[in-house]
Amino acid sequence: MRRFITCALLLSLSAFTVFAQQINTASLFGDEVQPGNRLHDVVVQLMERGSTTPQAISGAIDQSMTKDDTTLTPDAKSAVAFNVTLSNAFYREMVVVNSLIDVTKTLIEEYPEKVIEVITLGVVLYPDFSQEVLDGAALTGVITPDDALIAALQAGADPSRVSVATAAGTTVSQPVQPVGSGVGAGGTGGGDTTASSN
Repeated sequence: MRRFITCALLLSLSAFTVFAQQINTASLFGDEVQPGNRLHDVVVQLMERGSTTPQAISGAIDQSMTKDDTTLTPDAKSAVAFNVTLSNAFYREMVVVNSLIDVTKTLIEEYPEKVIEVITLGVVLYPDFSQEVLDGAALTGVITPDDALIAALQAGADPSRVSVATAAGTTVSQPVQPVGSGVGAGGTGGGDTTASSN
């Protein structure tokens, strides 16, 4: 009887471990269709096997760059390989916050000179979540929402799934009149719009 209870307990523990691993994978940002989600899953697996976070990230990226590995799409491999240091930083943040908006914002603030690379990396790794990349970029103020949209589209974002209005965080219900319209004409809107030198 004692053996039966021990076996039942071990079986329950084993089933729970498998279930817990599935929950952990399911809680990663995005879904398994996203190349970034698949690479993040590899990072988590390596960490569960005892690798430190930097080792797991580096190992997952190195493995994904091999010719026969299908974790990343060809576009994602190219984006990751273009700047491996930035890609490592991307997953360093993703492991901690698991939020594409936050990762995009943090990396752009940390590397403002690489804003286009950050947007490209985010869009290529998580193509179905390109709007979150735009939202994160817009929060920084380093790039305008219009320029972020152009960068995202150039990286391959689906034009039907991204919007400048959402990235800016506001919706404009009516046109905004420019301040100081018609300065030289007493502000009535007619005549010379330059200030008088008198």
